Amino acid sequence: MFTTFMKQHSFSEYDFTTPMFPTVEDRSFWEAFQNEDCVKLAEDALDYGWPTIKATDFMEFKKSGNRVIMEDIHFDRRNHLVLFALAELKENQGRFLPQLVNGIFAICEETYWGLSAHWPNTPYEYGNIHRVDEPYIDLFAAETAEHLAVIATLLRKPLTEYCPEILDRVEYELERRIKAPYLAHRDWRWMGYHKRPNNWLPWILSNVLSVFLLTEKNERRLHRSLEKMFVEIQHYYDALPDDGGCDEGPNYYGRAGSALFEFVYQLKQATGGKLNMFGDEKLARIASYLKRVHIAADYFVNVADAHAKGSASEMPMLFGFARETQQDELMNFSAAVFAERTSEFRISHTWRTVRLLIYNSEFLREIEDYPVTYPIHCAVEVLPDMELAVIREGDWVLSAKGGHNQESHNHNDVGSFTLYDSTTPVLIDVGINTYTRFTFDNETRYTVIPWTRGRNHNQPMVNGEEQRYGEIFRSDRFAAHAGKIEISFAGAYPVEAGVESLTRELTLSEGGMRCTDRFAFTDDQNRSVTEVLMSALPVRIENGAAILGESYRVFAEGCAVATEFLPFEDAHLESDWKSKGVTRLTFSVEGVESITLSVEKLK
Repeated sequence: MFTTFMKQHSFSEYDFTTPMFPTVEDRSFWEAFQNEDCVKLAEDALDYGWPTIKATDFMEFKKSGNRVIMEDIHFDRRNHLVLFALAELKENQGRFLPQLVNGIFAICEETYWGLSAHWPNTPYEYGNIHRVDEPYIDLFAAETAEHLAVIATLLRKPLTEYCPEILDRVEYELERRIKAPYLAHRDWRWMGYHKRPNNWLPWILSNVLSVFLLTEKNERRLHRSLEKMFVEIQHYYDALPDDGGCDEGPNYYGRAGSALFEFVYQLKQATGGKLNMFGDEKLARIASYLKRVHIAADYFVNVADAHAKGSASEMPMLFGFARETQQDELMNFSAAVFAERTSEFRISHTWRTVRLLIYNSEFLREIEDYPVTYPIHCAVEVLPDMELAVIREGDWVLSAKGGHNQESHNHNDVGSFTLYDSTTPVLIDVGINTYTRFTFDNETRYTVIPWTRGRNHNQPMVNGEEQRYGEIFRSDRFAAHAGKIEISFAGAYPVEAGVESLTRELTLSEGGMRCTDRFAFTDDQNRSVTEVLMSALPVRIENGAAILGESYRVFAEGCAVATEFLPFEDAHLESDWKSKGVTRLTFSVEGVESITLSVEKLK
């Protein structure tokens, strides 16, 4: 897509000087901006002291694995910077300019704009603390640069009148930290020249693009930067499956597929609509991912490190993506989900780039007035390349995945499934706890972190063995039809499991779900199977069956059932599942060739 464009066009054909964002002088936009609280919040924060990130805060990640100590201060500073900028844009009276300048100055004084966990991709390559003479662009160095570039552009006139030197400082820091290093490097892992890229690439480049489009005065250098970005964004585009799926899960979509949208949308804006790449069919499929993995309300199929809730906040941006790719059904879907959550939606200054806030405001005005029609789901959704399926029957929603065990943000979860009764999670994929150093070290990811392991997903353990990490551990076959999902996944287990074939048939009806696993073993003397199911509902055992939340009965004929409560000890997971932990249900049996698990709703 992107490299093909460069073969057919030259950037010199386009004028990239069309204003991309409404400046403070555009009073109609900012007076209508949908955050009435930002001025009051900024007033309350006028004595904010811009706390310092100490060297020991930065070192804590290497010392203990804790990344929050440094990150809390980092993000608090940037959240306040954006807050003061929004308040000034909204009010336009100069009251917040002193604190805005303080914030810009404080952030420009930081040695490094990124996170300790990202230096430069591991905490050990450059020692204990960051070096001022070797700038590195991580996710949040790029976001910081976007903050400063966009704020300096939108508030250029009042900042020039109040403190013109601060604009010079922004220009200097953007050049030495972002623009020059970006053009000089092709060795950073996220760029995709030597390693399969993940969400880092579009997330970073959507922000680096803003910096160059808004601040680069040399046309030849701008074109050179665009050429490099197009090569790199093509790396990401090629890494995505043709079905448009996001193997990092729905929570990462806002920093993955949606960041790709922001990249392409900026090009269209900056050229007055002339550089328009939204006719690409794969781009349209990337846009539709959230629709295809939606369960109900704010629940989405949470593979990998994703959380089950939270992606409904992406609906205004998804609406814009759908609009640009001309997908009426996707616009309708995003508007319908947004309508259910509209009372909870706020354009918040936290964890957002200024560009994203502006886009949310733009699309929000359209999505609120969109005439929604129902239904918004299909009975069957299949992502054949990613090997993920969602099927529906009445209020039941069943999802299952195949794939392999070296996907981005991987969990050892081939063949696993989730089951919902409308908005009630019956059988779940736990997700991931708060990130630490141990989360991304493969020596500890599948030992210290319990939720990534096969033994804590809805899949069998065979002869005491769980699935292993690696691309060779994968499904052999994946198919989905109305009311049925079929997966063959003996290949996801090590040779020690002694399993020659393993086929799973998941069926869904108004009465509930059945999961039938059929096994062929390499040794007739070793045929032990323990089926694992995970539930955040209260569980009790009654007459050899498990009763979940007093509403669902789970049973398997001939199996010994047992339970183990695993505490989350993590605020995010407790919030996701409204529980202090999860119950690990096991159904164990010896010497059989098939097991059928059944889930039914109690009257």
